Amino acid sequence: MSSPLIPQLAPTPAMVDVVTERFTVPVDHVSPSSLGMLSRCAFQYWRRYILGEKERPGEALVVGSAMHAGLERNFTQKVETHVDLPMVELLDWYDDEGWPWSVNDEQEKTGQEILWKDAPDSARGRGRTMLSAYHHNVAPRIQPIGVEGMVEVDFGLAVPVIGRYDILRESSVIDLKTGQRAQKKPKESWRIQAAIYGEATGRPVEFHQITATDKGTPSITTPLENESMLSQPTMREREHMRISLRWLSAMACFYMEKLGPDEDWPTHGRFHDWACNWCGYRYNCPAWEE
Repeated sequence: MSSPLIPQLAPTPAMVDVVTERFTVPVDHVSPSSLGMLSRCAFQYWRRYILGEKERPGEALVVGSAMHAGLERNFTQKVETHVDLPMVELLDWYDDEGWPWSVNDEQEKTGQEILWKDAPDSARGRGRTMLSAYHHNVAPRIQPIGVEGMVEVDFGLAVPVIGRYDILRESSVIDLKTGQRAQKKPKESWRIQAAIYGEATGRPVEFHQITATDKGTPSITTPLENESMLSQPTMREREHMRISLRWLSAMACFYMEKLGPDEDWPTHGRFHDWACNWCGYRYNCPAWEE
């Protein structure tokens, strides 16, 4: 395999300030997901946010979207009622409305058919299993005060950082993750999300991961099962994250000025097995040409 390498630039406060002040990237804001993508692979960021190419949606995205919709339905009404929806009612809604909506929504947003790993019914069943397990085991101990809310934070960038949290409660922000493989600790991109949500709300951030294998066996990891799933950075860590985000912004500007929109942005010479396996741009990525 070939992999393009680039010189590792050493960030300095002066460089960050200069490049950020003359912000050249054609976006009016950045999000936790876009910053996470940029830190992981500039080539992927270039394809998605500079060229505006949308990836073909995979079944993992559809399953996650449908499950999020089900939990949003439950927790939105729980803000006022303080009572979870009956399990049967929630799962009936998932089957009749939530799943079909998720499939249609992803296809309409991208104009492409879903790339199914398994049969659609198998994916639907996996999402149903995850929703049922979380609703039974975790939802009863959560009293939300907000659901799917927008936050905007000034990290000293040339554009605002705007994100959307899943669940807000008095003691913390909860970010829901779905997948087929459990994580033992938060991914680096999750830490960027935690920094943004924590800065905006003044609360620690909990990551709740809900997974199910191909055989449908569910697994849930929250800070109760693994304390590393709670992010509560110190003042020093928060300041370091602010510097890191400003550096990411400066790096995007550097690539925009040196390479522009027409020349490939680098992959940083790294292979992200877990990320590359799910990346819709891998088919013509220079790091995977061979």
